[in-house]
Amino acid sequence: MTGSDWLSYSLQDFIMFGPQVFLRLFMRLNQDIWPWTLVAVLLGLLVPFCLVSHKRRLRRLALGLIALSWIVSGYGFLVGYFGPVNWPAGVFGWAFVLQGSVFGLMTVAGVADHPEPFHEPSHEPDNGQYRKASRGLVVCWIVACLVLPWLPVAESGVWQALALFGLTPWTTAAISMLAISVLRGPWRWFYLTLPVLWVVFSAATFWVLQTLWLLAFPVATLVFAALGFWLSPRRAQSPD
Repeated sequence: MTGSDWLSYSLQDFIMFGPQVFLRLFMRLNQDIWPWTLVAVLLGLLVPFCLVSHKRRLRRLALGLIALSWIVSGYGFLVGYFGPVNWPAGVFGWAFVLQGSVFGLMTVAGVADHPEPFHEPSHEPDNGQYRKASRGLVVCWIVACLVLPWLPVAESGVWQALALFGLTPWTTAAISMLAISVLRGPWRWFYLTLPVLWVVFSAATFWVLQTLWLLAFPVATLVFAALGFWLSPRRAQSPD
């Protein structure tokens, strides 16, 4: 096949399914694992409170749950459901598993997160910067957990198409970007590499399928990544 032959292809030629087939994957997943979807909802709402805790073991628990959500959504949805109809999705699924596994191991080893990311200096008891950062993270996380899962529902008109955190990769990747606020500098860039590639792949897929509501997923991923950096306590906030 010559170069001119490759140039004759468009993105549509690499996606051999329609929006109805794609949206039905969300419904199949929720039907197959019910009632475990309720556990995913509860854990998703629990994570932010542990993430901003002054107790490091609770923060590690939150990061461990985030790592697990990458593994579950990558293997469960991308490899198990989306991969059979779209082979690049299967590749991304294994990348999600790898990211979650490495991140989980680094969390257990205690090298991925800051020792006290939201600790308020004792000599400045009235400084509210840290409380504002932690509250902002919790609010953003909960709002995202309650809003983003409904995007496939808005697109399909069927409420069973919910895309829950920890079960579907788009919601998981977007909300997990807020965890950047508690990560050490070098680990932030490792954590961001796959989501950036995922944003490009997702945006291209949704554009071809003309599922315009779902384009909010890659946008939210980038917005929450920026928020994660912004909410992270900076040296200017702490003379120590």
